[in-house]
Amino acid sequence: MKTGSVKMVLLVLLLFTLAAPIGAYVYSQTQAYSKKIPTVLVLRYPLGAQFGVYWDYECTNPVTEIDFGEIPKPSGYVSVYKMIYIRNEQPNERIWVYWNSTLRDITMQMTDSWFMNGTVIEPNNIYWSSYYINIQANAAVGTYQWTLGIWAIY
Repeated sequence: MKTGSVKMVLLVLLLFTLAAPIGAYVYSQTQAYSKKIPTVLVLRYPLGAQFGVYWDYECTNPVTEIDFGEIPKPSGYVSVYKMIYIRNEQPNERIWVYWNSTLRDITMQMTDSWFMNGTVIEPNNIYWSSYYINIQANAAVGTYQWTLGIWAIY
């Protein structure tokens, strides 16, 4: 075999040796982004509650479930949110609104936050706020369903 042919064969072998791990890495990265983390949140508040939770400021579209949809598996820490409106439906009394969630009972790879606890809403007023979920890069792909409890003291 000629020296040029040997060099060509070695070059081709080297390229294949490098191409396989690079191709595998690129494939794994594109697969990670195509995986989704479906999330659904079911709201619970007391029957007969004197407040409403709505999607719109006009308070015509009540919230019964917050569906974050399928969220791509993040390569780093990510936060997503939904804007909601809470209306005090008491004609003459202010309310203090509180919340809790069962998300931490399901996973430690996702957290939720809502700057709401102890918020005072005057009679017939509307308070808008964002409910966040925070997802770590190592969050397992899967379906998550948890309950957000909202209540008011008046």
